[in-house]
Amino acid sequence: MKKITLLLLFVVALSFSACDEFFNVEPKGSVEVGDFSSQLNNLRISLNAVYNIMQSTDYQHSELIFGECMSDNAYTAQDNDGSELCQLLNFQFNTENSYILTRYQVNYRGINLANQVISAVPNVVYDSAYTNGAQEIRYILGQAKLLRALFYFNLVRSFGGVSIQPEVSELRDSVIPRSTTDEIYAYIEKDLREACLILYKDRYKNDDAGQAGIGAGLGLLMKVLAYQASPGIDLVNPNRAEKWEEAKEIGALFIEGQSLTYDQILKFSDRYTETWSDLCKRLVLTDQDPSPSTIFSGDVANVHGLVEFSDLFRLKSDFCKESLLEINHYDYSSSGSSIDEKNYLYECFNENQDHAVGPVPTQAIYDYRKTDPRGIFTAASQSDISSDFFKDENGESATLQWFNVAYGYAFTKYIVYPSEGTVYERSYRVMRYAEALLWYAEILNETGDPIKATTILNKVRSRAAKLLDASNEYSVYNSSITSFSLYSVLPYEEIKKNIQNERRIELAAEFDRWFDLQRLGLLSEKMAYLETKNAEAADKNSGKPRWRGKYFKKGVNEIMPIPQREITLSNGIITQNFGY
Repeated sequence: MKKITLLLLFVVALSFSACDEFFNVEPKGSVEVGDFSSQLNNLRISLNAVYNIMQSTDYQHSELIFGECMSDNAYTAQDNDGSELCQLLNFQFNTENSYILTRYQVNYRGINLANQVISAVPNVVYDSAYTNGAQEIRYILGQAKLLRALFYFNLVRSFGGVSIQPEVSELRDSVIPRSTTDEIYAYIEKDLREACLILYKDRYKNDDAGQAGIGAGLGLLMKVLAYQASPGIDLVNPNRAEKWEEAKEIGALFIEGQSLTYDQILKFSDRYTETWSDLCKRLVLTDQDPSPSTIFSGDVANVHGLVEFSDLFRLKSDFCKESLLEINHYDYSSSGSSIDEKNYLYECFNENQDHAVGPVPTQAIYDYRKTDPRGIFTAASQSDISSDFFKDENGESATLQWFNVAYGYAFTKYIVYPSEGTVYERSYRVMRYAEALLWYAEILNETGDPIKATTILNKVRSRAAKLLDASNEYSVYNSSITSFSLYSVLPYEEIKKNIQNERRIELAAEFDRWFDLQRLGLLSEKMAYLETKNAEAADKNSGKPRWRGKYFKKGVNEIMPIPQREITLSNGIITQNFGY
């Protein structure tokens, strides 16, 4: 994807202020290719603005804080400093907490920008002589739908039911009440199913890298279906067995290459009231003339795959085949430019900056060093950093901070070696293929196929086992691990434990642990365990105690409060969550 600049964002703001005028111009005679090209370019710029939300510090810090720092994977330098973040992490916050408000607002900003792209598409008039014109519009529409679904997914996991914003809104529109959690998930699922039909059926590379293709759509759809099937998600009318089966259908397509029909992808026959013709027009599919029985090819299973774990978080693996959704960054500071596309998320793990969150691993995460070869790529103690593991090919050491916090460990997944440039130009990976494999393993276990579930699970584990091979340059750093075997086929509950173990180490510090515990109904148990470790997790230098998990309220704190500001502005039409 082309680099997003502040100038482009300014252009977006201007273009949207007059978008009705631009897209509703009556064509006079035939439309020139140049005219269509201008409209198409306007859509591209508008889509870039949606991606820019995900590139922002507000969005990425929010993902780090709510997905990882609040969980049993991490302590932070702010756990006991009395700040607003401290209050949030210790469940001593009020409904005006700025971190909660930021999470709410940044995702709605993304939704509103995505809505502007989606609502503009029907008004683009294109010349049929323009090569691949409809296809390009489809790709843009598919990405906007996927990103809108992701923003709503962030909101529903954090706040439960929220307001569904209209695609076209006016200032005179009344405040929209909250929809139920069930309704939000249904809306997300519909967006993702439709996006999967029209997204690019490959992955973007080179200058186009950073756009979402079919892997992002199918991977996120599997995840959303699995959430609806999970016991910790509070739904009014859950049909968990059906959602597991639907997730299995999508997993079989994405992971195993089993083709589906368009009807099976969309669930059109069961869920739609609009005609097939109207659907095709809305999704810009009329040039393809598909029918509900048109085959969606299983070739998409060949698009993504695993890369070596040792390479996965290095600069050379940005936008690799394992990446399903990834956001690019660039550090322009050396050029003297004032454009800011820096990645401030990596700064949180590498540099002790005043504005940065300071996450560090819990003892449980560091203990994987003793049993799992991925451990050294995940966590380190201060004594570890003298090892050659933390030096680049020029012998220069990576910089790590926060060794004075809690047990004195640091996350190593996001270290940046001096030869790789600055922390600010690394991309931000949202989802990767290994996570999709782990979802499919869980889905298969839940739908009664323990043999295949174990086979899929071992695809991820066997990749980790390669780190112990004598021929692997990193095996020397794992010499203390004498036993690391693949999983055997076991009863349901044992496979479930193995999947949870694999998810924790494979995806540690990837901003999803809190929500994983939430969907499994394990938050209360894990917060209670975290509380038992507070005394021994006092800061190394200051001895400051911790209160993590102590004030967690079961039945309340699984989701956040709606920001009081939103309730006040709505005159009470938007209601508060239970217990707040």
